[in-house]
Amino acid sequence: MKFNLKFSGIFFALILSILLSSCSGIIGYGVLLWNDNEHKISDGTVVPVYLKSNISKVYVIALPDTKEKVEVPLWQLSAPEKKSRANKLAAKYAEYKNTYAKSAIDGLPIRADKVNTSKQVYRLRKNETVKIMYKGKGVAPQNGGVPLEGEWLHVLTSGGTEGWCFSYNLRPYTMLADDVENQNQAVAETDEEEADTLIEGILNTVWYPEYYGSMISKKQIDLNFFNTTFKFAIDENNSLVTMALPEMELEFAYKGVTKTEEKEYDINETPLQLTVRNKKSIVVKYTDEKGMPASYNFISLGDKNPDQIIAEEVKRRQNEYKMISSFGPDFKSGNYGKISFNDGNEITWSGFNKLVPSVIPAKAKGRGFVEIKYFVPSELKSAWDGVLTFVFEGSNKEINFFYKKEENGIRLTAGNVLKRFDSKTGREISTVSLPSNSIVMFFQK
Repeated sequence: MKFNLKFSGIFFALILSILLSSCSGIIGYGVLLWNDNEHKISDGTVVPVYLKSNISKVYVIALPDTKEKVEVPLWQLSAPEKKSRANKLAAKYAEYKNTYAKSAIDGLPIRADKVNTSKQVYRLRKNETVKIMYKGKGVAPQNGGVPLEGEWLHVLTSGGTEGWCFSYNLRPYTMLADDVENQNQAVAETDEEEADTLIEGILNTVWYPEYYGSMISKKQIDLNFFNTTFKFAIDENNSLVTMALPEMELEFAYKGVTKTEEKEYDINETPLQLTVRNKKSIVVKYTDEKGMPASYNFISLGDKNPDQIIAEEVKRRQNEYKMISSFGPDFKSGNYGKISFNDGNEITWSGFNKLVPSVIPAKAKGRGFVEIKYFVPSELKSAWDGVLTFVFEGSNKEINFFYKKEENGIRLTAGNVLKRFDSKTGREISTVSLPSNSIVMFFQK
């Protein structure tokens, strides 16, 4: 049997009129998910629900103070249930009561789960507002191998879509149900103050290549590409801006900084523009003499001192070699000869004929030195302690060995070093792998 839509609307209006004159007929209690500005009800408020209309897509609720019955959209209220359960849900949302956020970028995804590979359920427009419901633990997105700062937030759009959004590109603010006009003005003022604070922070900060952050977090400091020279800095006193990377060194005189868009600035009279991603991360765009643009990511190291980080890495390498030397310094193998790890990173190795020329070059003498410069990949850390780089007299070729300290000696096996040039940063990235046919050698102390 089919119902006439017009008749259904009249029927709903009749039922609503009955409810408006009645105090009974509660079908459950719901939590208001978004401020009701018209009736000045704050999000997080638990209200009685009298009717649900799938045709008009509204709930009929009672106002907390006057008990007047009004309509709210279905998406603006949680599903009616027992009052005790509604109160528990309100408690879950309490941490972010009256907390909303604007998207700082266009196309910011809302996802089905708390991981950056999860299905997108919505994409926010720039400055679009969402309601923050609660937070959850998940996998932080990464940029250049560095986890972004922030947390996963369960959010609600003004159209009723719910999902998870990472907070890195969200700008939270407080919005009260009874003071929307003033609150919007306060948000605008806060935005302007934040922008001023941001550019002031830029001018007073030394910025380092973004890959520094990855090196620090992984505790793998490559001293060839981690130093105090590679940086982006603005010297207000001398009106100079400098940018140095492994394959680039630029210096320009500039005359002030002009804001062009939200968090975007021109460095006047230079071919440089910058975008502020947050207080610890910027993107510098450089347009060369041929008109070719390129972008470079920089980060602030905060209270971390680059010189101290470098000194600690140098000391770590020295201590690692001293550990091997003091454990021996002499190690012998019936098949592969005798190695002595002497002071000053010098080594002598006799009797390595069986490794020539497959591992050690024929021109190599029995003397040389050792460096500790590469890092064991994560999947091999359980089997090997580190990587030793041998360079023998008579040959300039690096020979790399994974090593493992045992109770009565040391294990060695040859490793391959793959070097990849990163044109975006000018950095050479080195990784060490274990060949499938590598010979494992044991040297007794």
